[in-house]
Amino acid sequence: MVTAKTQHSLANAQSYFEEHLAVGDYYQEGQKVAGEWFGIGAESLGLSGKVGEAEFLALCENQHPRTGDCLTQRKNVVRKEDGETKANRRIFYDFTFSPPKSVSIAALVVGDERIIESHERAVRVALTEFETFAATRVRKRMADTSRLTRNLVAGLFTHDTSRALDPHLHTHCIAFNATHDPEEQRWKALQNHEMLRARKYVEAVYYHELAKDLRRFGYRIQNRARGDFEIEGVSDALCERFSKRHEQIDDAQAALLRAKPELAEANQKDLREHLATAERARKMRDVGRAELNRLWSAQLSVEEAEKLR
Repeated sequence: MVTAKTQHSLANAQSYFEEHLAVGDYYQEGQKVAGEWFGIGAESLGLSGKVGEAEFLALCENQHPRTGDCLTQRKNVVRKEDGETKANRRIFYDFTFSPPKSVSIAALVVGDERIIESHERAVRVALTEFETFAATRVRKRMADTSRLTRNLVAGLFTHDTSRALDPHLHTHCIAFNATHDPEEQRWKALQNHEMLRARKYVEAVYYHELAKDLRRFGYRIQNRARGDFEIEGVSDALCERFSKRHEQIDDAQAALLRAKPELAEANQKDLREHLATAERARKMRDVGRAELNRLWSAQLSVEEAEKLR
């Protein structure tokens, strides 16, 4: 699955790095997730290897991470509208890549580290395709169009649990709102319209690459009508048991529809994505890997554990 959300608040964007991206889903001796830079745009800014906090925060401020100069023309981060202060600039886009639940179970509960490496490889292959849809607006000489730039400035952060501490392998691709326009030879705001239109295609590329590796490892794949797949031998019941975050969102959705029945006509997928963000709990602290393994093992019957093994 590939989900997308936009970060408008500068304050929230700055805290996002420390609270959600750089810190692991479980905490042990101050463990940090080492994000990696990605994209042709990142390379042109001299960004490679691990994502540093100073560089990340500079880009949130629309500053060149090396010189501190203003990167794109848009400087005002807020505007007044109907007497209210509103965000005037998109800070970054968070595209999150997640495998099917059975894949997370095989990777994390069973402990097949090959799958984690395969997930990260598949994400990069899919993002290389995604980058070709990056664009910017063209407003010169009364024009009102978009032009493909085909470059991103992005940081990749891979995590392995949900907010409910279930196994949930996923990678955040934080694509900053900046892309280099080769025609005008300057940095401009990223136009993500074509990227959003291409999201299902990019998701299919990710699934294809991941499934190809899983078959090579010896797993059997069962394709689903909705376009994804599951690993044979990992039961639906087990996938449901390790999807407590979905249950929390289900409960929140049901409660909201009871309170506001008119929302039944709204796009329920968008509503769930909004609830997933609004209902997000802070990460739990002081939960180590060994404790996580015990937590997951305790939810398996003897027969299930043997079958997974």
